[in-house]
Amino acid sequence: MKRFLYTFLRVWLFWLVFFAFFRAVFIIVNYSYADNTPILTILASFGPGLRMDLSFSGYLMLLTGVIQLVALLVQRKFCQQCILWMHYLLIPVFTGLQLGDINLFRYWGGHLNSEAIAFIETPGIILNSIHWTEALLFFVILTGISWGIIWLFKKFVAGDRLNEIFTWRGTAINAGITLFMAALMIVPIRGSFGVAPINTGAAYFSNYLFANNAAVNPLWNLAYSMKRSGIEEGQYWFVSDDVAREQFSDMMQQCGGFWHLLNTQQPNIVVVLLEGFSAQAIGSLGGEPVAKNLEKLKKDGVFFSNIFATSFRSDYGMVGVLAGYPGIPGYSIMQYPDKSRNLTFIPQKLKEAGYKDLNFIYGGDMGFKNLKSLISLAGFDDVVDINDFPAKQRGQKWGVHDEFTFQKFSTMIEESQSPSFNFMFTLSSHEPFDVPMERVYEDDYFNSVHYTDSCLGVFFDEMKRQDLWDNSLFVLIADHGVTGPEKLSNLESRRYRIPMLWAGGALAIRDTVIDTYGSQVDLAATLLSQLKIDSNPFKFSKNILDTAVQGFAFIQYPEGFGYVDRGQFQIFDKSNFTPLVLEGAQTRTDSLKAKIFMQQVAKDFKERISNGKK
Repeated sequence: MKRFLYTFLRVWLFWLVFFAFFRAVFIIVNYSYADNTPILTILASFGPGLRMDLSFSGYLMLLTGVIQLVALLVQRKFCQQCILWMHYLLIPVFTGLQLGDINLFRYWGGHLNSEAIAFIETPGIILNSIHWTEALLFFVILTGISWGIIWLFKKFVAGDRLNEIFTWRGTAINAGITLFMAALMIVPIRGSFGVAPINTGAAYFSNYLFANNAAVNPLWNLAYSMKRSGIEEGQYWFVSDDVAREQFSDMMQQCGGFWHLLNTQQPNIVVVLLEGFSAQAIGSLGGEPVAKNLEKLKKDGVFFSNIFATSFRSDYGMVGVLAGYPGIPGYSIMQYPDKSRNLTFIPQKLKEAGYKDLNFIYGGDMGFKNLKSLISLAGFDDVVDINDFPAKQRGQKWGVHDEFTFQKFSTMIEESQSPSFNFMFTLSSHEPFDVPMERVYEDDYFNSVHYTDSCLGVFFDEMKRQDLWDNSLFVLIADHGVTGPEKLSNLESRRYRIPMLWAGGALAIRDTVIDTYGSQVDLAATLLSQLKIDSNPFKFSKNILDTAVQGFAFIQYPEGFGYVDRGQFQIFDKSNFTPLVLEGAQTRTDSLKAKIFMQQVAKDFKERISNGKK
């Protein structure tokens, strides 16, 4: 039994070294996100990181102890071998997940979670998001590192020790000690002897976000997010329902008087949802002046300069724009047709108001995150996707190049019967940023935005040439921000800042900037109010042109949620509601704004059932 205890501890130490090694790799590969974090602070991340490593490895050792106990009781060699082969299997799986997390962080600015794993249901989407050389390199590195770690494990950790068979004599003692060791793992698994178990807050030891991210064990984070992906009863309950309703009503207060921007009540409406267009690529929002045609259009329209995406991914952005519905950490309502079928959508309201042609076009796969279901529920009459384009117009990975989608979109608008609603979702500025033009910007993201922006310029020239400009309202808005060249994290408000521009001959006002703070979800109430259409069903959307409106945006990401307005910015961890960012709050009511909004959204989501709308 001494040899078992010795080997047990060696295996446990192996896993701790395994996680520490990948923490070091994470730091090195993603050091560009460090943002002046002191080296000593980064190194200090191994301390709180060890606590999370002990917790996750505790589960592994608990499983090892259970298998050992069974082997002692049944005296079968294959049970002992199960321990060895379990580790041979887990090493490449965990290595792949760790490497995937390191690479994912470059795109999302966050760690593995249940939402990331959900992409496994559509592996083609994952492969289309990366270049084939990147995928090949990943598997080569995965194979090499996995083989090397297995060799080290077998030579220096396990040897033949994990294949030992204990004789029946002394089995009771051996089983008792094994059971004790397995039970002892509850302590590191929980993270303490206290009442409260460990949560993601354990990694937040510093004011430097990169150091906190380095401390997170991505496998522990993944397991935790999958366990907590559902909305538990009372999970987002912060104040009484009466108080929440009252404060939410105050936040959404409007007087009904607003600035009228249109010169006609029923213009043709054209919405272009711009993939990944963020403030980083918009000169007037403090970014690189990449989107020059969008900037040029500002002279012919109204630019909303303080608009924020509801989250960090397209499925949230699509719901936010079309349904005026905010996101919930870890939950995309687009993936739940039993709930999303009861949303109210802009196209539905327009159809009720007499709009005749409602068309949707996207050059990609409509199977992405249940997009096809959402678009059908939204009430579009005609839907065009990748299958309606010749193969020669597609890029190497993601879908049809934007120039060809814009061409078909122009035809769609021209053939629409007025008043019409036409909606396009661009594609080329999505990873892997595959665009059919000579490189203009060294950065792939900027280069792809420049390409889509150039297509936008051609599109508007065509709209004016065909006299489709005069009686139309064009709405340009992004689906989400990006980490981008500025290496923004999920805890920075600029990560979510996006452009929104209204243009076209239907506008009575031009060359105007509106700096009221708002969100994607506010498009529904703002647009419908201009058209004199009831927007009350969009309970989370506000008319940001209302003279009494309080400008703000609610934002969320898989591990938290927040609120931003002109003077405040707050982000809360969803697991223990620790304020990760709390800037500008002057009163207790101020500090509760993100929580109040979150409580109302969670309550609505829980109660949104299949037999009726909330």
